[in-house]
Parts: sequence; C-alpha cells; structure tokens
Amino acid sequence: MSVAALLPTRRVEAWKYSDLRAALGHQQLVLREGRDIIEQLAPGTQRLDVPAGEERLVVERMDDASHLDARAFEFSVSEGATLTRVLIQSGAATPLAIARVRLAKRATLRQFILAEGGKLARLETHVDVEGESAHVELNGVYMTGAGRHADLTSIINHHVANCETRQLIKGVAHKGGRGVFQGKIVVAKGAQKTDARQYHHGMLLQEGAEIFAKPELMIHADDVQCAHGNTAGGLDERALFYMRSRGVPEMEARALLIESFLVEAIPTGLPEELHNELVDRIRAWLAGGAT
Repeated sequence: MSVAALLPTRRVEAWKYSDLRAALGHQQLVLREGRDIIEQLAPGTQRLDVPAGEERLVVERMDDASHLDARAFEFSVSEGATLTRVLIQSGAATPLAIARVRLAKRATLRQFILAEGGKLARLETHVDVEGESAHVELNGVYMTGAGRHADLTSIINHHVANCETRQLIKGVAHKGGRGVFQGKIVVAKGAQKTDARQYHHGMLLQEGAEIFAKPELMIHADDVQCAHGNTAGGLDERALFYMRSRGVPEMEARALLIESFLVEAIPTGLPEELHNELVDRIRAWLAGGAT
C-alpha cells in the first residue's frame, strides 16, 4: 500500500474538514511509528517534563513557507507545576502539529495558538487530566485569507474529579479562506465536580469565506458543570456604523473591531514582549488587506 493511501481524507470523521491526502498525496513521504498520522509524518517526538512545583514557558514557531512541517510533542506536567505553551503558525505550506499533554494533581496547562493557516494547517492538542484539581486553559485564534486553511483540533479527557477546563477559540476567514475548529471534552464516569466550558466564535469577513465548527461534550458523570457554545456570523454592522458616525474611516473601523474580537482570546499573564508580538501579528494580518 502506498503512503498516500494511508493519509486521511474527508471520509475520516476526525478529518472531515481537512483532506490531508489531497494536500500531500503527490509528495514523497516517509512514515514512522506513531499513534496519529501527524506523529507518523514527524521526524521525531519532542518531549518535556515539567518538575513538580515549577513553571515552564514554551514558544514554538511554525513558519516554513514551502515544505511540509510536521511536529510531534509530548509534555508531562507534574504535581503543582505549570506549562504555558504558545504556538505561532505562519508558514503557508503544510504545517501539522500534535501535542499530547498529561497533567498531574494541581497541575496547570495554559496554551494559546495563533494560526494564519496554510495550504492545509492542522494543529492538534490532546490533554489527559490525570490528577485532581488540575486546570486547563486552551485558547486560540485563527486568521485565514484566500487559499489558506487552518484547523484547530483538540481533545481534553477528564479522568479524575475536581478539575477545570476553559477553552475559547476565535477566528476570522476572508474570501477563499477556511477556518476549522473541532473540540471535544470527555468527562469520565469518575470525574465528578468537573467544571468545563468550551466556546468557539467565528467571523466571516466576506462571501466565499468558510468556517466549520464541531464542539462536543461527552459526559459520563452526573455531578458536573459543563457547557459549550458556537457562533458564526459577520461583522457587527451596528458597531461599524457607530464608529463611522464618529469619523473613523471604514477600513480602520473594521480593523479595530476585528482586532478587539480576536485579542479577547489571548490569555493574560504572558510576558509583555510575547503578548505584544501576538497583538502585532494580528494587526499586521489585518493591515494586509484581509478586512
């Protein structure tokens, strides 16, 4: 069997909005051992253990504009430790990433993804909450222009009681761009007192833009607080009219409204320089005419 035949297409439920075979089927590929197709395409798996009580900041940049960029990560966050992970994807080729994260008791994961999409960009996060009183904050922003595709997929498994998850994904798509969010939160039978909230909000900037969202909750416990929400629509014309009536030029007003919509997903507490870089990247994308 050829390698191309092993690549998922839209017939595979988990890849229903992202046809990897169409994107890579013409390339010469080598697969290695792995649980997921992205792991099999990556040259190796990068691993990091965060010791008990310590904090780590990991910043990853995917900016290859011409080649397949497949990466696999495994993180283990020990008792009382904190991992803050920021992934910035700007390469226009085929960026693929998968991260598997294990959280011990009172551990914290704070993650933010900024994705500008590519021919096909898919950024996956799998979290196993294995220790009580752990906390997950999984946020992201995607911005897709013509010919760019960004897929943010996540699975958060709550195995134990008294843990919390917060997820906020926001995205915008221009004509010819496609944004995808697939998020699943699974609460096991013994994971009582779980508090999990998942929200996705997409904005279609022009006709011909595409946004697909599939938020899911699978709850097997009966003493939980869980909710999810999903919206997709255009720019608020009333807000735009208000700003224009105050003398703000239309393009500037649109950019300001979109920026305020997106930056809400950037987590607080990041280093100032990193926070400013994320905001500047959003502004640069908007200034590029994608409003």
